[in-house]
Amino acid sequence: MKVLVDGAAGFVGRHVVEALVRRGIAVRATDAAELPAWSGVEVVRRDLSTGAVADLFAGGITCVIHAAGLFDLAAPRAALFATNVGLTRRMARAAALAGVARFVHVSSVTVHGRPSRVPVREDAPIRPGNDYERSKALGERALGEVRLPWVVLRPSGIYGPHGRYGLAAAIATMALAKARGRGHRSLRGGPRMTHVHVEDVAEAAVCLLLAPPLVVGRAFNVADDHAIEWGALMAELEAAVGVSSPGEPLWLSPSRARLLAGASRLAPWRLRRVNERLARGWRSVCSAEGLVPALLPRIDASAYDYWSADHVYSTSALRSTGFRVRYPDPRVGLRETIAWYRGQRWIP
Repeated sequence: MKVLVDGAAGFVGRHVVEALVRRGIAVRATDAAELPAWSGVEVVRRDLSTGAVADLFAGGITCVIHAAGLFDLAAPRAALFATNVGLTRRMARAAALAGVARFVHVSSVTVHGRPSRVPVREDAPIRPGNDYERSKALGERALGEVRLPWVVLRPSGIYGPHGRYGLAAAIATMALAKARGRGHRSLRGGPRMTHVHVEDVAEAAVCLLLAPPLVVGRAFNVADDHAIEWGALMAELEAAVGVSSPGEPLWLSPSRARLLAGASRLAPWRLRRVNERLARGWRSVCSAEGLVPALLPRIDASAYDYWSADHVYSTSALRSTGFRVRYPDPRVGLRETIAWYRGQRWIP
């Protein structure tokens, strides 16, 4: 077996490569960004958005883990569709021509949009609600355009070392508030959501790569075992960062989340100004404290959508393969992640 991993310098991709290496599996890793110097890994640095992909399959590639993708909710629509749809289509076609034995595609549970009932199973309706969700849904659909033994992995909200989006932006926002000597407005209540540590995503991808042929042509959710309210999650992050609330917590309800989402879309310039102010403040803190400017405190309008309903995902299908997550409770993994950010000088 020799596995091609694209997006290997990215958040998920680098953990996938390391999971394969731990098993002694030969890997060819590719990305536009500089790649780590893994021992025994063949590295091909290439911008897949414009470069050819067919030759990446030469030299004995038998399987693919397609980890390349744009996971940024705030990214422009054109960029989301070019990467999450266009690149997926090109990689799938090249893999089909090369006759690979398995193509594991890292997608997202967000293809289901706002759930009407939970836990969400893989066979629930595909109802994407924003450009990011649509790009992931169309990326999955592109796999069916060719004769290819594909498997889809749908992670819930991913966090962990090297993460820059999602909860990472919230952590940076709290770190900025602490560095400025200000409190961070706490939340209480709110809908529940399952998350997943990036190492569990990588291990699940490898599990599906090695699983019997019965997994081919199916999608599998991967999430932790502990659905947590957003208010409780934010309180956990605040405690780990070491920032306090300046006043009474804001009670988070689905209706309030929908109002916030609607207001941010009606007046996007207001949110843009807030994010510009956060970015300026963060640059100042990074400069003053000698931090690596890898994170960016930011509020995404689309993030409010995940506060407006429960986002809890069934993992019974993946568990039937024998897979179990290493981080069943996000509170443990998030504390470790924040410690990693500090160790790397990503936050004070």
